[in-house]
Amino acid sequence: MSDKIRQKDKNNISGYIQGGEKKVMTKFNKKMINVLATATLVAGVAAPIAALTAPTAIHAASSFQALNTPTIGSSQKPNSELGRVKIGIDQASIKKGASFTVTLPKGFEFAKGYESAGRASTVTGSTYNGTEYALGVYVNPNDNKDNDQNNEYDPANPVTVRANGNNSATVTLNFNNASDDVDVYLNFNHIDVNGPSNGPVKATIDAASASGLTSGEATIANVVSSGQVSLSATDTVSSSDSFTATLKVKEETNGSLFNNNIKLKLPSGLKWNDPGTPNILYGDLAASNVKFSKDEDTLTIYTDKASSDQTTFNLPLSFYVDDETNAKEGDITASISGSATTDVSTLVIGNYGQVGGGVSVATPTTIVAGQDEQKIGDVTIKEAVAGSFIEKRTVTLRLPEGARWQSSFENRNTSDVTGSIEYNNGLPGVTTSYTDSDKRTLKLTFKDGKTTNDAGKLILKNFEVATQPGFSGDLNVEVGGSQGLSGTVKVATVKQAVTVAAATKPTLTIGLGDQQVGDITITEAAKEALTRDGDDQVILELPTGVRFASTPEVKVTAGDLKIKSVSSDTYGDSDKGVLRFYIDSESTTPSTITISAPKLTVDRTVAQGDIIAKLKGSAAAYTAYALDNDGSVAVQNWKDNNTSAADVAIATVGTPAPGATKTTAVFTLGSNAYTVNGESKTADVAAYAENGRTYLPVRYAAEALGVSQQNILFDKATSTVTLIKGDRVAQIKLNTNLLTINGSVVRMDVKAVTNKNRTVLPIFWVSRALDASINYDATAKTVTVENNN
Repeated sequence: MSDKIRQKDKNNISGYIQGGEKKVMTKFNKKMINVLATATLVAGVAAPIAALTAPTAIHAASSFQALNTPTIGSSQKPNSELGRVKIGIDQASIKKGASFTVTLPKGFEFAKGYESAGRASTVTGSTYNGTEYALGVYVNPNDNKDNDQNNEYDPANPVTVRANGNNSATVTLNFNNASDDVDVYLNFNHIDVNGPSNGPVKATIDAASASGLTSGEATIANVVSSGQVSLSATDTVSSSDSFTATLKVKEETNGSLFNNNIKLKLPSGLKWNDPGTPNILYGDLAASNVKFSKDEDTLTIYTDKASSDQTTFNLPLSFYVDDETNAKEGDITASISGSATTDVSTLVIGNYGQVGGGVSVATPTTIVAGQDEQKIGDVTIKEAVAGSFIEKRTVTLRLPEGARWQSSFENRNTSDVTGSIEYNNGLPGVTTSYTDSDKRTLKLTFKDGKTTNDAGKLILKNFEVATQPGFSGDLNVEVGGSQGLSGTVKVATVKQAVTVAAATKPTLTIGLGDQQVGDITITEAAKEALTRDGDDQVILELPTGVRFASTPEVKVTAGDLKIKSVSSDTYGDSDKGVLRFYIDSESTTPSTITISAPKLTVDRTVAQGDIIAKLKGSAAAYTAYALDNDGSVAVQNWKDNNTSAADVAIATVGTPAPGATKTTAVFTLGSNAYTVNGESKTADVAAYAENGRTYLPVRYAAEALGVSQQNILFDKATSTVTLIKGDRVAQIKLNTNLLTINGSVVRMDVKAVTNKNRTVLPIFWVSRALDASINYDATAKTVTVENNN
């Protein structure tokens, strides 16, 4: 797995190197252009200036930038101040006499009376000298002003401006720019506005193709309807009762709020308090000029005089919940109306809700069972209103049985988590811990220090889990903890890494060897499903008493997976047959392995029913075999629970094991005597009661229920009693609470113990193990046990 991570890093490095190569090439190209420009400059200086060839259109290299674009009204207004435009001209682009024409759009004219020519004036040198002009032109010549460069720059007369009419002027540059770039600024200081259309105001700049200048447009103003106002809300609050916010009001043109008003209407269940004192941000109105009136849920805002300059102010708002039955939880949206034209029709000014919160996952992921480091969907934990989450209270996220939170891969035996936590809206941090040893329950404990009035939230990003082999379906997290949150949320869908299938399901006979079953196929659900993590081993395990008569042929029949070292034997001392092989190379495309016509040997101890083959081993079921980095058993080892990546019935045993008959047995508390179908018998351990439970000797109870002597087995090495009754195989391990029935582990509420060297159990678990019915007669102090088959 770490190899995969390193490979991803290599890919990222490769992408960075490629990007670096692009940057190097860009610098190289630029360097080449600069070399060519320098060569041109040298040639120009060496030759007579008069010999310079006028630039063609392909050489034109100027750009236009609007430095400011004021907003104006659509009504007539003389002598308006519009914006400024910067024209950037690249070095060596023009020669002396290059010119361009500036034309205003319809509805705009240069104001009269600002210079003798009537329509346009020239600004020379580096300052305006306090003089205003209908069209001001300022030149920043940079190094072109140095006389020794032969650029013919005259600081007293760098440009000439000629009026062409009411809305047009021509600007001529009276120097060359072989030494440096040139910046030309156009100042539209005094413009008569004659009822223009709404929208951007664009000045057109035309230049001859041979001038070395570029033609284009530049926005010098923006026309809006008279009375237009922009609104926005800041510092909004989420609460369960009272609210504040700041309303920003901006006149798009001067006087917009005089003889006009703005009305803000609250949703049902809410009412206005008086607003606070306005804070004038800019403009010529005073705070006292801003007026308001209110009628419970409607606030009206206006001014008692017209502003001469566009005015913007902040108005503190305050409102409260008047009727909880009508107030709706969620965003508080005010409806905007009134005689002023506003840029919005609604405005969110707060959030209403009851104290609490919720947990959600926007996009659950798909993960693979039996593999570590599986990313779930990002989990969002959010307050309903600000202040819902209290210091030192907790939110717990509990995974279902068969799943655990993933600690960092290098330190799986620690209490840390993977992923990161993102905090929003001033929510303080949390500490993470586990409430249980198997890491199913993640606990988040909240710190103090909420810093905003907004509902806070945190997001668990890229958190990882591991599931036991064979887990499939929705992975749902149960939400709890002292913060009061509850419910469940889906964080992922789990799919099995591999599936196992059998071509046929023949009926086999107990006590015979070399019985053939159909082909068995193992199919990956995705590439790399069978991994080289752990010891690379794949195990196909058979039930106790069933073995492979010989090692069958095992090969990859689809895909590019590679395997090696196929063998068969028995699994330790359990007498379970196993077929094992190893992953030599992981697949890049989902692959299929075929086990061809295996032959089985079936002992006489095998119960009637299906023979289930289970797929195990770290390559197929890594989380059941993984060890901690110190070599100890993992925090939760699903191997002990006999879990598998997949299983399949490959055959069935049709003949029941001998000795199962219909019986009724009666035991008497405190007596060694008991009866089976009315026949008196004697046990060396009497039935007895302890802590409210009735205990029976397992061996005698089994015999009484028709289990033959040969089907009552005791493994001294493992202290395990095995009982075989028909199609039922029960195993009881002494001094543990583990009862295994046909391979399924049941955890009893008591441990199996010995009394006078005999294994005893409460009668409930005897009946559970051997599928029997029980009846207790308190008066006679007898226990009747009846075989159910």
